[in-house]
Amino acid sequence: MDGLRGIAMLFVFFGHFASMWSLLPHPGGLAEIYLRVIDADATIGSSFFMLLSGLFAYGTLSRGKPFGLFIRGRCYRLYPLYLLLCAAYVAGEMLYPKHSKLPSDPLQCGIFLLETLFFLPGVLPVHPLMDVAWTLSFVVLFYFISGLVAGLFRIWPVMRPFRILILIACGVVWAIFGQQTNRFEPRTAMFWVGMALSEVIHGIMGRRLIWAARLTVPAVALFVAGVWIRTELMLQRPHTPIPLALIRVGVTAVALFGVVWVAYFGPEWWKRVLSRPSLCELGAVSYSYYLTHGIAIKAFQHGMVPLLGPLAFTPVVFWSSQLLILSLSILIARAVYLTIENPLSTRVPKWTQAIVIRFSSVATWWNEDSEAASIR
Repeated sequence: MDGLRGIAMLFVFFGHFASMWSLLPHPGGLAEIYLRVIDADATIGSSFFMLLSGLFAYGTLSRGKPFGLFIRGRCYRLYPLYLLLCAAYVAGEMLYPKHSKLPSDPLQCGIFLLETLFFLPGVLPVHPLMDVAWTLSFVVLFYFISGLVAGLFRIWPVMRPFRILILIACGVVWAIFGQQTNRFEPRTAMFWVGMALSEVIHGIMGRRLIWAARLTVPAVALFVAGVWIRTELMLQRPHTPIPLALIRVGVTAVALFGVVWVAYFGPEWWKRVLSRPSLCELGAVSYSYYLTHGIAIKAFQHGMVPLLGPLAFTPVVFWSSQLLILSLSILIARAVYLTIENPLSTRVPKWTQAIVIRFSSVATWWNEDSEAASIR
């Protein structure tokens, strides 16, 4: 799983770094083509993270882990670094009020901070304090949904094929609802795809493993075809009877399905590649990376570009910056993971622990109450 997270992390970086160049002059030629292609696929990294989160959370809970224990462990992992970075953002916006997202009214500011504390921006029509944090809000939301669905399937024993169909149907309805109402991004349906994929993967055992291994070549073909179709659609943006955003969700789901399939059932050499320490380390720091990679991108945009002047827009700087800023962003994430995320997640401060316990208690009550209501 860490190897796949590492790959998703790389997709996220190149998508976000390429979007920065839309605000800057950039070389033509090959760089122009590269930026157009990357921009067309800019959301595939976050979509991959959502799918993996649904796969992990639902897989863990459907195998019987108590929801309260699960959510508390997740909060211990997520909350300390999240709160620390939120505090840093609030301090920065107080120092530079011109660019502040904090409401000027003290009451509204307090409400906004509470919404941020409980991972509501994005789920509710609230602009997040950190731009990337809206996806984190949906990650937490789907921890609840995964717990509820896993609990319902324990109470209501449905055969696995029907569970898979139900989860896929929920994903389709979720994406359509998000598109039609503009309440949330349709691609958050990737969480449902991950949950369905968890059922598929854990239903393959015994002699089925042989057939699963034989399907790795078609799975690779699905991934290649999916990425190609997705890229062409986003470059050409044709008029289609179905909204393009929904088509993109479906094509992306098929492509990422192929990636995960090969990771689980593909050849041993590919599994060894995904298990390489360097790639697994990237996956291990993926949470720190997701919250901090913007620092390296902004350092280049607001620090290095003005310093270099016209040289910043030459092909040499453009191409070298891809590797340079990626390396810098990984170094920052690694430092944050080693000095902040990992120590705080294993030795949670008392003030954070109190928040986590309160939050996880509410979460457990909500989940258990929902399951009880379904029985009644």
